[in-house]
Amino acid sequence: MDPLQQFLIEARAHLEKEIESRYGLTEHIRLEVPGERADFSLPCFSLARLAGKAPDAVASELASSYSGNRLEMRSSGGYVNINASGEQLSALTVDTILRMKDRYGLTARKEERVIVEHTSINPNGPIHVGRARNAIIGDTLVRCMKQCGYNVTSEYYVDDVGRQVIVLLWGIRNIKMEEDGEKKPDRRLVRYYIKASELAKNDARCAAEIQELQQKLDSGDRETVRAAREVADLVLSGIRESLASINVALDTYTYESDLIVSGKVRDVIERLKKLPSAIEEEGAWYIPVKTRQGEDRFYFTRKDGTSLYTTRDVAYHIDKFSRAERVIDVLGEDQKLGTRFLTAALAELDPGMKPEFLFYSFVSLPSGRMSTRAGSFVLLDDLVTEGIRRAKEEVLKRREVSDAEAERIAVAVGPGALRYNILRLQPEKKVVFRWEEALNFEGSSAPFIQYAHARACSILEKAGDWKPVELEYDDESELALCRHLALFPSVLNSIAETMAVHRIATYAQELASLFNQFYRLVTVLKAPAGRRESRLALVDATATVLKIALNCMGIEAPGSM
Repeated sequence: MDPLQQFLIEARAHLEKEIESRYGLTEHIRLEVPGERADFSLPCFSLARLAGKAPDAVASELASSYSGNRLEMRSSGGYVNINASGEQLSALTVDTILRMKDRYGLTARKEERVIVEHTSINPNGPIHVGRARNAIIGDTLVRCMKQCGYNVTSEYYVDDVGRQVIVLLWGIRNIKMEEDGEKKPDRRLVRYYIKASELAKNDARCAAEIQELQQKLDSGDRETVRAAREVADLVLSGIRESLASINVALDTYTYESDLIVSGKVRDVIERLKKLPSAIEEEGAWYIPVKTRQGEDRFYFTRKDGTSLYTTRDVAYHIDKFSRAERVIDVLGEDQKLGTRFLTAALAELDPGMKPEFLFYSFVSLPSGRMSTRAGSFVLLDDLVTEGIRRAKEEVLKRREVSDAEAERIAVAVGPGALRYNILRLQPEKKVVFRWEEALNFEGSSAPFIQYAHARACSILEKAGDWKPVELEYDDESELALCRHLALFPSVLNSIAETMAVHRIATYAQELASLFNQFYRLVTVLKAPAGRRESRLALVDATATVLKIALNCMGIEAPGSM
């Protein structure tokens, strides 16, 4: 249930009735939520053109038409700005949260099936911080969508037939290295990939053997497919362990080799060849694709008839659309050209298949971009370990606790600081990774939100047994906090629709700030009877929403810190 929804319905019904009465227009209006400095806003510009009046005049007439006590309407700059009654909204919001508990934000179960493909790191080495941004964004989107009722599945596309795996396989078979004591398979095996990549640049024999392996793999040679998948699974086991350290787990894994062996890639190639636009050139096949720069070519086979990565990606998306109505891909910005080819091919085969793409900019070091091939990267494992160490030091500075208790808190705080630091920025913004920023425990950070949750839990623990009575709120800090709590379902739905995952980080930060302000300005535990219970109910509701918001970001919500 969305507390703001019933106020929105009332506002829309009133405005539509007034618009028909005053201007003879039967327009179904769409209110902006949240509005321009209000709970909802109605922009009057297109309406004014139809009515033959100035936007300011229309907004003023509509705003002054309301005389009830549940809404407040004001006009400003061609908008009708609408706020729900603070006292009524506050009581309804707190009551709703106390009843729904951790289901708050669930507005309705959606029948539409959604697949969000994210992470999908090439299984040739450990995950570095640059690639972890994909996992953090994708996992957060899935969590937000599940919280508001979407039937969503997270999926990892395992590129076990790509060149990176072939280079790694060749390296393992042909390069001898001394054991360095590393047990984690992704970290142990990446040395072979880096060395083999160097050799392939300068050694013609090495390059030829790698190409021969690639051709065997593309043609579906079962022994080569088996060997490549075995190596990929070894590396993937290490990647999954690293992802678990930042609270990321995926629902399903789809292997690229299965698409080849099952014949799905071959079927796609045959379907593409039959298109009127398909052209053969010296044995290679392509379809023309229009771009902003003119016309490009999407080659879907090589001259020897084997498939290319995007061809297999087309087969994969056809498979995904057979299992879901909505398909979302979280991709690095360097994949934009490939997605143009993908969408063009899908449009030719079935115009109804329209994947959505959430692009993100890469994380780089102050010295430049991270690269597994070059060996220039900060490993996620190392960053998480360092984050926990620094978090433990910070906890021990702040309070006297046992070493075990400090470790417990640090395990919750360290990985959360990393996730929040990356998530708080819009995905399209570039991130230059710096240790001091990622592990900053002050200001705009996960620990700030976690401390607010722990403070709320502490207040409730000190309160002992209590029962909510008739809820009453009139203090400005109470009303501001309640209004922000009421926005939560709308924020979740907006994230699900627009994929703007950074909004959950912004929302949680603002909620923690409003709660801290409320705590500074009013008395809770020593408030008069009735008022005390109302404020405890508000503290309880805030703790609940902070916990849900932290969970949506994949961050733990410790009860004490």
